[in-house]
Amino acid sequence: MSQSLFSLLAAAGCLACAAGSALAADAAPAPAAPAPDWTNTGNVTLVSDYIFRGISQTQAKPTAQATLDFTHVSGFYLGLFGSGVSHAAYNNGSGSEIDVYGGYRYPLSEGNNIDAGLVTYWYPGAHYAAGGKDIKYHTQEAKLGVNIGAFNAYAWVALSEYWFGFAVQPDSGKLANTRGTAYAEVNWNPELMPGLVLNLHAGRQQVRNMSDFNFFDIKAGVTKTVDVWAFTAAGTYNSGDASKNGTPLWTFFNADGSGKNVAQKRLVVTASRNF
Repeated sequence: MSQSLFSLLAAAGCLACAAGSALAADAAPAPAAPAPDWTNTGNVTLVSDYIFRGISQTQAKPTAQATLDFTHVSGFYLGLFGSGVSHAAYNNGSGSEIDVYGGYRYPLSEGNNIDAGLVTYWYPGAHYAAGGKDIKYHTQEAKLGVNIGAFNAYAWVALSEYWFGFAVQPDSGKLANTRGTAYAEVNWNPELMPGLVLNLHAGRQQVRNMSDFNFFDIKAGVTKTVDVWAFTAAGTYNSGDASKNGTPLWTFFNADGSGKNVAQKRLVVTASRNF
């Protein structure tokens, strides 16, 4: 083989190798983008009755709600929740509730964590006069809980002077400080089958300096998810008394003087769109 022919073949081989390397480089996947430090989720929901710890906040009427959550890779999180509420539950207010919350989830293992945080419940414009004071319904609570798979348990303690506006003792009519009011709950939400989750809850509320308002509550229901939609049906029970010795307790009154028991048995259905 002549030297010139050998040189041509060698050059052709180099070109083929270069072309193959270029094709391999083109076929190589691009490096994955780093995960964002913050992620956000949220939903909008229509509920047949806004139930909070077994108490109707809307006098068994429907309302709209929305939630927005921000979570950091470190475990810190912030959130915002809004809902309509009854004027009978929160006098002189705008008929709305806005909650701001945040905290930190300390990981224990995959899917398990300890959760500590604060939440502020705000009812724009809502207040009433009692004992020469202007009582507002705004409330702050601290929480501490543990999440183990489908199970969780939480304790909540009120930090504000008047827990959700509870300031007047029903028996004496005197003002009482309800800071330190506590709530404990356990929840279990196992998946029964893909897209179908069982919802079980039990809780105990103790109102400081107003034991007549103490109660326990339970809930049993199911949640069905379909794509970005979630549908829930549940039955709830709250042991709170509507009245005691003729004094109203868990009874909310309308402007016309009519009252409605907001505890006891409830049936609630919801439809949520997640985003």
